[in-house]
Amino acid sequence: MKKKKWITGILAILTVVMVLNISGDRDLRTLECAVTDRLYSKTYKVNNSIKIISIEQQSEAEYGYFADWTRARAAELVDVLTQPEGKPAVIGFDINFIADRDPEGDAAFAKAAADHGNVVTASHAVFSTTQEAQEETYETDRLHLKFMEYPYDALRRVSSHGYTNAMLDKDNYVRRSLLKVETGDEPEYHFAYEVYKNYMEQMGREPEEPETDENGMFGIRYIAPPESYEEYPWKEVVDGKYDPRVFQDSIVLVGAYMPGLQDSFYVPIARGSQMYGVEAHANIVDSLLRGYSYKMAPQNIVTAVNLLLCMTFFLLLRKISPVVGIVMGALLAIGYLAVATWLYSEGWYIYPVAFVLFLVCMAVVNLVGRYLLEWFSKRKLLHEFKKYVAPQVLAEMTRSGEISIKLGGESREIAVLFVDIRGFTKLSEELAPEQVVEMLNEYLSLTTEAIFSNGGTLDKFIGDATMAVFNAPVDLPDYKARAVQAALDIVHGAEKINERIKKKIGREVSFGVGVHCGTAVVGNIGCETRMDYTAIGDTVNTASRLEGKALGGQVVISEAMYRSLGDRLITEPLGEVELKGKAEPLQIYSALGFEKVTVGDAE
Repeated sequence: MKKKKWITGILAILTVVMVLNISGDRDLRTLECAVTDRLYSKTYKVNNSIKIISIEQQSEAEYGYFADWTRARAAELVDVLTQPEGKPAVIGFDINFIADRDPEGDAAFAKAAADHGNVVTASHAVFSTTQEAQEETYETDRLHLKFMEYPYDALRRVSSHGYTNAMLDKDNYVRRSLLKVETGDEPEYHFAYEVYKNYMEQMGREPEEPETDENGMFGIRYIAPPESYEEYPWKEVVDGKYDPRVFQDSIVLVGAYMPGLQDSFYVPIARGSQMYGVEAHANIVDSLLRGYSYKMAPQNIVTAVNLLLCMTFFLLLRKISPVVGIVMGALLAIGYLAVATWLYSEGWYIYPVAFVLFLVCMAVVNLVGRYLLEWFSKRKLLHEFKKYVAPQVLAEMTRSGEISIKLGGESREIAVLFVDIRGFTKLSEELAPEQVVEMLNEYLSLTTEAIFSNGGTLDKFIGDATMAVFNAPVDLPDYKARAVQAALDIVHGAEKINERIKKKIGREVSFGVGVHCGTAVVGNIGCETRMDYTAIGDTVNTASRLEGKALGGQVVISEAMYRSLGDRLITEPLGEVELKGKAEPLQIYSALGFEKVTVGDAE
């Protein structure tokens, strides 16, 4: 019992350590993110009010390399879009207009933005050396602002602006972003939020900031995969190919839409594929309009819940079978994933893979614990059985795995042998204690050797008597004949060693042996602190009574043994005798020896 508690305690401590270590393992997050991207991502129908005007190959072919475009082209686009019959609510340029370029083009764009009052432009945050946060719940390290790069002064004064930096997780996916960057003056909001805020104000509605965690980060719930929003090439829009009413009261986002402009990122909703930055902003604006965002659940609470669930599961595993434990663990994992998905829909993001790994750890710990306990118990039992059974029987038990460590026993057909030294009490009174012990050890060694050589199990020594069983704990071929042969070996062996004993102590002794067969309860009888492997029942009692009827040098067997062995055994009938506990007299026989048939060849 103490060893069982000790092993369980050690495994419980290891379980806690594993839970805490896995929960805080940042390297595990790559796997976590890969799973949650697939688990949490859900595609919705996009908001048709969000349009994308693309800088793509056709436009570059017409106007030349984009970096060389005059900003007058941006002014032209704003003027085309803001016709009386079709004015967008907001035009957001996911393009950096940082430094002055050509005075005429810069002035034209600033004037168009001022005239129409619906333009949002991009700023860029320049961060100093990143410092790894010690309690981050996401992969992006804490960022420290060095300075902001705003649109050139003339444009900055007449337009709203927001920073467009992409916050990459360690696996280079964009899942979260800072809502705003503290600049020392007014905070600079995220570009997509600035577009959303301007749109809500244009529509006469109050914008709502998404919830953020303690680091100011909000989670991005992508609405649809790449190429889901309506896309219009810049040149075709300027050329008047589309009716201006297409853009009436809409959110127009302008940005790169081809690989050469290096404005694309990996996103959760399209694992393995990239999404252009302007599409990502469209997704963020769309999610803000729906009130979809999330923040990381507090890691300490998640860890505590995981630990509580896993320890409870671990304790249950000790009381149920491994198969039931596996089924329960699978159901618990499925339920946990379902709850995690529901929490995500409610705006809380947790990493579920760690918990599933916890369950695996619990199952492994449970199996290892059970194996160790069984191993220790079997090792202890094997050590005890060495005292009871012959080496070949012990080897067979080990090979076949027939080692029961449960309390109680089983009903088996066995043969029971009792042997006793005749006149031992009188001898012990006449001899010195040392002589008694010497003589007793000599004869008990004889009985033990005879029992083991015939495959029997030494049940116990009872003073000068010995009890043995045959056909337990493992099946023994021809066990009844083996039991009688062991009795005969004891009687014949006594004749050989009597001469030696007589020379030492001047005395001779003889054995009386009784053998009976039948059904008995055999097993580990007792309690966990004290167990004996033994047989109990009427068969045992009858064998003991038969031994009491045997004369010195005589083997007395029951009629059941006589009938079982038939003509193989040479016997002499002794008539019927009254036995204590028996209502009817019992016919008994004296076993004299076997015919030429070798013991073990029959039955």
